Amino acid sequence: MKDSFAHGPEDNLLRQELFAFLLENATDQIYFKDTGGRFLCASRAVADFMGVQSPSELIGKTDFDFWSEETAKEAAADEKRVIATGIPLIGKIEKLVYPSGRVTWDYTSKLPLRNSAGEIIGIFGINRDFTAVKKIEDTLEEERNRLRDTTAELKAKNAQLEADLRMARDVQLALLPREYPALKPYEFSGRPPFRFAHYYRAAAAVGGDFFDFFPLSPTRVGIFICDVMGHGLRAALITAIIRALLEELRLVMSNAGGFLSALNLRLRAILERVDEPFVATAFYLIVDTNGKEAQFANAAHPVPVRVRRSVSRAEPITNDKAKVGPALGLFDEIAYSTFSCPFEPDDCLILFTDGIYEVESPEGKEFGKPALLSSLNRFAALPLEQLLAAIVSDVCRFSSHESFDDDVCMVAVERVRAP
Repeated sequence: MKDSFAHGPEDNLLRQELFAFLLENATDQIYFKDTGGRFLCASRAVADFMGVQSPSELIGKTDFDFWSEETAKEAAADEKRVIATGIPLIGKIEKLVYPSGRVTWDYTSKLPLRNSAGEIIGIFGINRDFTAVKKIEDTLEEERNRLRDTTAELKAKNAQLEADLRMARDVQLALLPREYPALKPYEFSGRPPFRFAHYYRAAAAVGGDFFDFFPLSPTRVGIFICDVMGHGLRAALITAIIRALLEELRLVMSNAGGFLSALNLRLRAILERVDEPFVATAFYLIVDTNGKEAQFANAAHPVPVRVRRSVSRAEPITNDKAKVGPALGLFDEIAYSTFSCPFEPDDCLILFTDGIYEVESPEGKEFGKPALLSSLNRFAALPLEQLLAAIVSDVCRFSSHESFDDDVCMVAVERVRAP
């Protein structure tokens, strides 16, 4: 292939003019040095970068005239290596420290400069100011390091939180009744007057549903079930407060309405300075071996169901909305009334929270109270434990999930027929 330029005097002049134009206008720093590191030629960009008026002021000078000794020594070592080996240095990120201490960065390439005989007589270099890019890279690296540290810190905190939640769950489960009340058995037979069963599952590690039994006399027992609005840590904290209050209110538990009234008043006194609203529903039931009725008081809780095994029928213990009072924690002075419902031999009373029926199918349809009542009717003849398990299975089939989005609690008591 022919040279683009001839080799006459006019063509040599054109070459010189083009080279001079390149050195004057190139934004990259272009320079030539001899084997001693002295500038032979440099572009306008080099002069501007070095802080001199003209490229001619650089001729014969070395990096030691402009940079700190550390920077000049490193640049000289790189150039000597290129001259000694003939191997180019391409794309080095070079730190430049000024005598004043100011620091900049260059993207540097240095190649061996050869004469017409192929002998190395110096180096040819081309630098590009890399300071702005380096600052961005350093900032990104700092952010990456900070993110890595933050991630590690969050991971450690999450691990601690999970451990705390596991402990809270274990404590909460440990506070559930471990055994059912032992009431005075029927004479001669030794058979207990009541059978009990329960089902409990928290939606999160800890929950806002709970229940408990309170022996009131050799023949009477109180059954308390509660559902704090929401679930998780906040709900669990409120349940812990309610549990503590229950122990303080044992003396008033013989009257269902009086007990809920006292509980509400204590809760209001504790939580009145809490900005976030608090609501809990509760139901308190008193059963007695000596009667065929049960007493109850209701604080906006789902109405329990009476399962009449003698006729295999399930029905709410009441349809009278007047027998349902407001939720706990809403008002200061609330007087909950005590009501009664039939509770005859072979009857079961099923108490539950709304998590068992506020479950949606994959199509978004709610299971609902009517479906729960229908299930209880179908399973009315089953023993207590099997009855609760069948209800849970029915709901899970409906939702196509084995888990619940809300806490679920069910408590059952059955009056055993006397021999």
